Amino acid sequence: MHLKRSLLVSGLILCALYSRLEADENWGLCQTPAYVPIPSLDSDRLPSKIEAERVTRSENDLLHFSGQVQLTRGSEIIRADELSIDKLTERLQANGQVSFESAEYRLQTDSLSIDQKSDTAIFGVSEFQLPGKHARGSASSIQKIDQSRSRFKDFLYTSCDPGSSDWYLTGTQLDLNQESGRGTAKHATLYFKGIPIFYLPYIMFPIDDRRMSGILAPLLGYSEENGASIAVPFYWNIAPNTDATITPAWISERGLQLNTENRYLFADHEGQIDLSYLDDDLLDARRWQKKWQHRATLGFNIKADLLLQEVSDDLFFNDFDFPGSDNKYISHLERHIKFSQTTASWQTGILWQDYQTLDLTIATDDRPYRRLPQITLNSLFDPFENDLTFETKNEWVKFDHDSLVTGSRLHLTPSLAWSKTGDWYFFKPKLELALTKYQLEDNNSFDNAISRSLPILSLDNGLIFERSINNNEWVQTLEPRLFFVHIPFQDQAGIPDFDTARLSDSYNNFFRTNRFSGADRIGDTKQVAIGVRSRILARDTGREIMSARVAQIHYFEDRLVSLDGLPETRPKSNLIAELNLSPVPGLKIGSKLVYDEQDKILVEKNLSINYTRDGYSANAEYYFTDQDLEQAALSLVYPINDRWTIVAKYHQSLLFDKPVENLFGVNYESCCWGLKILASQTSDDDFLVTDRALFIELTFKGLSQAGQDIDARLAKAISGYRPQF
Repeated sequence: MHLKRSLLVSGLILCALYSRLEADENWGLCQTPAYVPIPSLDSDRLPSKIEAERVTRSENDLLHFSGQVQLTRGSEIIRADELSIDKLTERLQANGQVSFESAEYRLQTDSLSIDQKSDTAIFGVSEFQLPGKHARGSASSIQKIDQSRSRFKDFLYTSCDPGSSDWYLTGTQLDLNQESGRGTAKHATLYFKGIPIFYLPYIMFPIDDRRMSGILAPLLGYSEENGASIAVPFYWNIAPNTDATITPAWISERGLQLNTENRYLFADHEGQIDLSYLDDDLLDARRWQKKWQHRATLGFNIKADLLLQEVSDDLFFNDFDFPGSDNKYISHLERHIKFSQTTASWQTGILWQDYQTLDLTIATDDRPYRRLPQITLNSLFDPFENDLTFETKNEWVKFDHDSLVTGSRLHLTPSLAWSKTGDWYFFKPKLELALTKYQLEDNNSFDNAISRSLPILSLDNGLIFERSINNNEWVQTLEPRLFFVHIPFQDQAGIPDFDTARLSDSYNNFFRTNRFSGADRIGDTKQVAIGVRSRILARDTGREIMSARVAQIHYFEDRLVSLDGLPETRPKSNLIAELNLSPVPGLKIGSKLVYDEQDKILVEKNLSINYTRDGYSANAEYYFTDQDLEQAALSLVYPINDRWTIVAKYHQSLLFDKPVENLFGVNYESCCWGLKILASQTSDDDFLVTDRALFIELTFKGLSQAGQDIDARLAKAISGYRPQF
């Protein structure tokens, strides 16, 4: 007897419901499935087999089986008290305690009718289990309409263990269409702990990986400044390569806000446009944001990058930005258009760049210049056979500003270097020539046309010693390094400061030729940087157990070039000491000290201790910088057991005695749902205003989640945070 596989499957594809959202779910807290799924086999190539206690046959070719009937075809099994097959009409009828099993699911029903000619099937009152998805449900009847469509009447769906339906979804009718990849439900109600929390008279949803338009889970929140808020995103699947998310949000203290996120993707182009608008009742003002990001690969290996963004006011990100974002700490909002090309020998680029200053307390003269444009051309030549390397770095920039001197700068830096390295040493002399030409406008009492040419001679060399320690399990290194630099003095007082700043004190910056960033100042010097590093490495794995390094610059003469016009006369730089330890896997200790030998004080102190292991994370951090910043932070992620996790962070400004960011949260996870509650206390940049907020996220495993994305905030705030669900 031949039975079609498609009829046996009967269209029970409820397991595909919300399948995209189930991919990352963790079912470790759930019970073992009530039955072991049958291994998947190719039913079309295997013969059918029927076993029964009794078999009768009537004159009209009706076969009737009774008594522990079992029909097997490949990985599909039908069991019933009675089963009949009409060979003329090709109909199969099963009654009594009917069960259907396959590699994907198990179905129990009181009746089953299959019509092979019309490729349809009808099930009576049914209960189903989907162990692969850890889902189960019921329906008053199930109808397989055709090869791709099926209908469920009075259905119930949940991913909870039997006997513990903490959440479930019900509806009067559910239609699934495998061809279109869509499902529709009528009078759908979501219950949690027996309480209806969400109802829609009609809903459409995807049942496979194909995207489709529809309402997403709502976002809920509360803060002292904004009050209660609710946002209901609507996803619009415009085309396979374009979509949009439209999110109206009601904020009790401010009014109705409309946000849109528009994405597009083509073969060589991709981008996103974000828009936001609100008539703010609290401030009686129109507030908005516009942002467009675009990236493209053009012909001849040319890449393009566009970033255009603007906000209505300096407090927009502070009031409305999403948890976990760093936008609220931005002083200047960048906009740029740039093109770049890389070949075997050259790297070129052109950039237009300007900024919107958000911090209005910044004086106009202290705001950054606009680049209109910047053109760069750098060489990428391979070394010659004698290890001699020739390089060039070149740029031309047109600088523009509202209140300062403007003009153009041409900066060329050809260089010749020789590198000799071995297992125990390196020796790298280098000669550069910095050629700079300015064409300025309104340069006060200085010339508008300025030229500068300076040779830069450097010699970087060091040694590498190794020894075995700890019974030959570890390798310790000792790596002394000397870095000589000679740059003659040239008066640069007439050159404006377009994009230059004094480099901070760090180990790596001590081994650079110029103490300034940018090209407007090239510091005169005769100096030697002395550094030493020692590392301890595990011999078998290469894991770095300890790294310690100390460095200081010794000057042979005063430095006359500066940004403020005052010479630097100290014979030594500050002393840098850095230490990083990882004595056991998961534990990291880092520290940095910057010591001012002349004033006999520590101008910078940083200490961090981080431990992350098996879901636990504990962190202690301290930062101090030259009386301008002093902060301390403690954070913890503590899984009490498999279900409960506590997260906490205490981050305080010791200088202002105000919180930077204090957090306390509780995560609870069960077999089929999870709850995250996070309370926060944060201050603005000036530590004048403190805002308290509460975020709640409720997750229904195998279905959806409702609430703010708490994980985004915690991942940024607490080192080592790894969400369990």
